[in-house]
Amino acid sequence: MYKVIADSGSTKTDWVVIDDQSTVIKRIKTIGFNPYFQTSEVIFNEMHRVFLECRIDFSKVTDVHYYGAGCSSEEKNLIIKNALQPQFIKAQIHVNHDLIAAARSTLGDSTGIACILGTGANSCTWENGNEIENIASHGYIFGDEGSGSYLGIELVKLYLSGSLHPDLHLLFEEQFKLTKDQILNTTYREKNPNVFLANFARFYHNKLDYPELRNIIVKGFNNFFEVRILPYKNYKKYPLGFVGSIAYFYRDILEEVAEKHGMEIKKITRCPIEELTQYHSEKETIKV
Repeated sequence: MYKVIADSGSTKTDWVVIDDQSTVIKRIKTIGFNPYFQTSEVIFNEMHRVFLECRIDFSKVTDVHYYGAGCSSEEKNLIIKNALQPQFIKAQIHVNHDLIAAARSTLGDSTGIACILGTGANSCTWENGNEIENIASHGYIFGDEGSGSYLGIELVKLYLSGSLHPDLHLLFEEQFKLTKDQILNTTYREKNPNVFLANFARFYHNKLDYPELRNIIVKGFNNFFEVRILPYKNYKKYPLGFVGSIAYFYRDILEEVAEKHGMEIKKITRCPIEELTQYHSEKETIKV
């Protein structure tokens, strides 16, 4: 018998299959899924295509623990469940928001504030293994402060307006090879614009000696704290746990901003799948 643990952001999904002895049998990667942007059919078809290559009897899967971006309501969770059930026909499907993944992977069952800084951004207070309070993110247009989408948008705005440092302007064109029309068309007419915009966040890597780039990250992280941390009552008493590539790669700046606000970061992890696998291996009964 097997269990499947999945951590899905808007960019990618990590899957781990474990057996009764909690031994990892298979690791699988697919594209990211988000029920706000994809139907059950689209999610199932993409997942099934990749899983066909695995020599595992998926009828022996007893439980699937899926954590995903956009899984914030029964309606959206049902989209995921309807995609998973035909693949794992005898399994109990447990769908949780990616904030629960962030909390379980960085805080366990202890008290703190769990945060996401990846393609998107979010946070919640966490006590005794339960989400207590959440400040709704509302996605990349209305929120996601400091996220990959935010960094991408701020960078592209400078590029489109001709405000980037000349060296950076040239490097941008060399790296992405996109015309302004292509950027605008993909942003406004293609699927998953948040993922497309977040892709530009990798441009910042090894270029933080340019003040305009560093300042964007500092401003984004400050905005994240002001909008998603400081409003919580007695926020300074909580340690912080972060998941996501933006938090991971720019942890030095993130730690500086946290210190400025009088807070301590307990843990930063790029991808929570390893911690989630351990969590579900150690727990005999998992709250869902």
